[in-house]
Amino acid sequence: MSKLVSIVIPVYNGQEFIRETLESIFGQTYQHFEIIVADGASTDHTLAIVNEYRGLIDVVFSEKDEGMYDALRKGFDRATGDILCYINADDRLLPYALEKVVEQFENKQCDLVFGDVNYISETGGIIFRYKGINLPHGAIRKLRRVPFAQQSSFWTREVYDRTGGFDKTLKYVADSKFLLSVCLDPSVRKAYVPLPLGEYRLHGSSFSVSMTEKMRMEHFRMIDELQLHERSVGTFFIELFTKLKNLKGIYQKLTYKGHKF
Repeated sequence: MSKLVSIVIPVYNGQEFIRETLESIFGQTYQHFEIIVADGASTDHTLAIVNEYRGLIDVVFSEKDEGMYDALRKGFDRATGDILCYINADDRLLPYALEKVVEQFENKQCDLVFGDVNYISETGGIIFRYKGINLPHGAIRKLRRVPFAQQSSFWTREVYDRTGGFDKTLKYVADSKFLLSVCLDPSVRKAYVPLPLGEYRLHGSSFSVSMTEKMRMEHFRMIDELQLHERSVGTFFIELFTKLKNLKGIYQKLTYKGHKF
């Protein structure tokens, strides 16, 4: 395997967890990657922690930005890899993630690879697993959402450029819009790894936990922009199918006593 994986880490005041995030990348069984830290002019000790690993990080820049997705665009502009992904500064990759992903890209000549994701607590314990589902583009159009998690998704440079990357005018759901746009393209070839690849940390100040209502409003805007208004009987059955696939995780999510999401 020889493909270079570019991993962008957008961060602002992420001193609490960024060390774990970096260590999860350094510990990969596949080592042909580059790390790009896109810091939004943090005022805490984030950069001091990042600089401890400066010899292992390919690009670090720190400047004010227009939000996380603006930082991501700047990071991917600097990326040189064949395969792209991003990981937030409070999340983690599983040690085998890059190895499994690159195998799929090389063996199946695909444009997008995804797997499952572990939702983890503030202290890193696993709460539940969300299983990704490899649905065809027509089913995803009916579903009107991405049937896998961003934390477990990887894509080619070519499909990123062709789709236009992340819409920085969105503050909360530009990753969903990007991945949904990719999945709605009938020419895109997808592959699924039936293992957790990433881990999404739930805590009180995490991006999606603290911005739930604003995310809902942007979600509706995204649905409108992608012209996904139509719901049908098929929508109900596809949604039911995805719920049944994740029944155990849904129960664990509903009975979780920590921060809600």
